[in-house]
Amino acid sequence: MNKFNKNGASVLKATFVGFVVLVSAFGPMINVAGAAAAFNQGSQPRQLLSGANGSEAGTTNWEESSVDVEVDDKLSFMVYFKNTSGEVATDPRVSISIDIDSNGQGAVATAEVWADNAPTISDSINIDLSGSGEIMSISHTETHLYNAHGLIALPGDEEDVVTSGGVAVGNVQAGGIRYVIANFSVNGDDGGGSNGVEVTTLNADDIDDNSAVLVCDADAGDADADVWFEWGEDSGLDEETTFVTVDSNDSDRIKKTITGLDEDTKYYFRCIADDDDGNEDTGSTKSFTTDDDGGGSTNADEPDVVTISATGVNNTSATLRGEVDPNGDNTDAWFEWGTSASNLNRTTSNQDMGDGTNDVSFSSNISGLSENTTYYFRAMAENGEGDDQGSILSFRTGSPIVNVVTRFVDVFRTIEVAAEPEPEVEALIITLNANAGNTDRREIDYTVSYENRTGLTLTDVVLTVPMPNELDFVGSDPRESLNRNDELVYNIGTVRPGEQDSFLIETELDNGVDANDEIRFVAHVSYNDNSRVTKIVEVIDEGSFGQIASGGGAFTAAIADAFRGLFTNPLLWIILFILLVTFAVRYMLVAKDRRTSTLV
Repeated sequence: MNKFNKNGASVLKATFVGFVVLVSAFGPMINVAGAAAAFNQGSQPRQLLSGANGSEAGTTNWEESSVDVEVDDKLSFMVYFKNTSGEVATDPRVSISIDIDSNGQGAVATAEVWADNAPTISDSINIDLSGSGEIMSISHTETHLYNAHGLIALPGDEEDVVTSGGVAVGNVQAGGIRYVIANFSVNGDDGGGSNGVEVTTLNADDIDDNSAVLVCDADAGDADADVWFEWGEDSGLDEETTFVTVDSNDSDRIKKTITGLDEDTKYYFRCIADDDDGNEDTGSTKSFTTDDDGGGSTNADEPDVVTISATGVNNTSATLRGEVDPNGDNTDAWFEWGTSASNLNRTTSNQDMGDGTNDVSFSSNISGLSENTTYYFRAMAENGEGDDQGSILSFRTGSPIVNVVTRFVDVFRTIEVAAEPEPEVEALIITLNANAGNTDRREIDYTVSYENRTGLTLTDVVLTVPMPNELDFVGSDPRESLNRNDELVYNIGTVRPGEQDSFLIETELDNGVDANDEIRFVAHVSYNDNSRVTKIVEVIDEGSFGQIASGGGAFTAAIADAFRGLFTNPLLWIILFILLVTFAVRYMLVAKDRRTSTLV
């Protein structure tokens, strides 16, 4: 017997040592993703995206929900982000996209921030047209980068901030803060009618190392108009050209040569006009970069642009895509779109594609679309040598999609996503706990908790709890926004990334309920994210009163996720298989020793 105990102890010791060796050898391989960084987790002094009307309030009055603008105003955005992890964020990028409403009365600006080792976070702000007219485009003029101490050099090309690839801002150390401030020009029809002067800024021409030709189109109304250019090395545009007079009811292309420029330097310019009746108009701000070698302009060809199929199509929005080769000249690209292939009467904001000689991808999100409607679009591009247009493609919006996530207390959650073959990654984690009172077991408190674990800002968040017949509502903390026919409604509003909170709902059992009666408590949260698709997360606590009273009734999505990842990891299956084989061999050896000991 002593021999058996000794051998058994040796076997267990050897097995434990083998397990330690396996974990030491394979454990580091389990986390293949490496150290991860994260932005703006937890409470922050300001939200990711803010906006300001630079024409009225400068950039000191930052708004977090909406900005009022008029045509020809300067619009500024500030993107604030902090590395809230303990790791360096490698090659972080910032992107700003603007979707103009189909009626031209507003737009939505969306900022995204991500890194090679950090997930994307995003935020949106509304742009509202406060005056008359219509917004036709919102064009980028300049971008600056700041840290907690002031202005710093921007590593990437500032024009990349309006591309899907984003502008590079350099590695951000743990705890580091960055501010990206991007300025835009609001372009369109100011609603002044057709009797006043109107000007349109065009791309600069004949760009050299120390000179360039500024170009614009001018349409005089019922009175003679003076037309000139403002220009400079920044959006302050502190230089002016002499003016050219356009006779009433005439149209003319205005060209002005500016000289004495610095080589390899970026300049900004726009067209200005006023007429004898007191009408004024301002064109959009454009830019160009002088040559760096004094060898004359190499901008020899018009751009080549290709339309690419749309992505992200849902019931009210889509992302238009294209590619353009600037062919060595500073090039603008945009999209024309509409509900008829013969009448593409809407345009997106111009994007500066630079002056390279390789294909550059660009995209633009459009929103406010009608459901079940076919839309047509094409990519457009223009530089100083001419313009080009891609082929016309189409897409069709769908019906509203509701993503329903159902979790059960006593089983792993099941996910059903309407009209999609695969489950969608959840944006909101909901936890439901049910606890019976300590003194009166017929009192049941339900706690509904939520946590936004994604980088998206969720809006129009509403918690709805229909009270089951077996329960009587006593009270809640915080108090419900509405109690309609035993259905509790809590208007949560906006939930920012990392935000979490909980609701305590106090109930008591109906007098006719006994321990074996089933109680099905349901809480569902509806919300909108940047996809503009309404989603619903539904949590269900289902069990008898006897089970709840004995301590059952708690479920957290993270637990199910942890087990799901555990049993789908092939490396862990290999380790478990090796351990099982080891235990089997050791068990047979112990059994053999035991039989030998018995015979002896």
